[in-house]
Amino acid sequence: MRARTLVADGAMGTQLQLAGLPIGHGSERWNLDHPDAVETIHRAYLAAGCDIVLTNSFGAHRWALAAAGLADRLADVNRVSAEVARRAAGPARFVLGDIGPCGQMFEPLGTLSTEALRDDVAQRVDALLAAGVDGIICETMTDIDEAAICVEAAVRAGAPLVIASMAFDRTPRGAYRTMMGVTPADAARRLREAGASVVGANCGVRLTVADFVELTALLRDASGLPVMIQPNAGQPVLERGRAVYGLQPDSFARGMLAVVKAGAAIVGGCCGTSPAHLGALCAVLRSR
Repeated sequence: MRARTLVADGAMGTQLQLAGLPIGHGSERWNLDHPDAVETIHRAYLAAGCDIVLTNSFGAHRWALAAAGLADRLADVNRVSAEVARRAAGPARFVLGDIGPCGQMFEPLGTLSTEALRDDVAQRVDALLAAGVDGIICETMTDIDEAAICVEAAVRAGAPLVIASMAFDRTPRGAYRTMMGVTPADAARRLREAGASVVGANCGVRLTVADFVELTALLRDASGLPVMIQPNAGQPVLERGRAVYGLQPDSFARGMLAVVKAGAAIVGGCCGTSPAHLGALCAVLRSR
């Protein structure tokens, strides 16, 4: 990051759907049942020029795995996701162990306890690190308490790099908030205190790539840390029950160049982005 802007990969879920994953099914089971398909997607992003791939473990937490009949395979699913990504990346590229939100509400609004979340994240982080990831990314977070717990667990486990990325929405008045009402500045400060090495923003609702230029500055100024940005490929439109993202690779790349100029240290893509989107971004950055 000190030498140049790094490029992370794009969406995994939509790419797996193109490979045959049924809509509405979690992608994490494919680590066990179709590891070659997952590895093919990693390799496509690497061939496009990406420096970093994220493991296919975004939803590999105990609650989702239990619903998929994999309650006793938490460590296996996370471990295999890292092994597949590491095999694709080799020693020359980076692999981040991906941890997404657990989808549960904390007590008293829900049934999730702090202890249960800490235990779940700790098991996942241990499995990912043991399989050779270079760092941990806690992404698409909306609850700052959950994000902080994930960061603290990764730091405690000895992860050499911990990235924390929040999903913001744009309010009707033009402000940025997560679904739980957290501002970029408050999130950045809390995540720095929790031990994050990098803070960031990804996904989100009612956001264009241009919004991430402003988010980059807000996160950087509040935290003093490097920033990672991963926008969607525009806003989705439902076609025959499938979310279709319309932002084309060239437009995505041009928009992301402004994000880089705003100071982002790592850039990548989220929902709807493909190897073509990231290849276009890599080409734009090389041309500079």
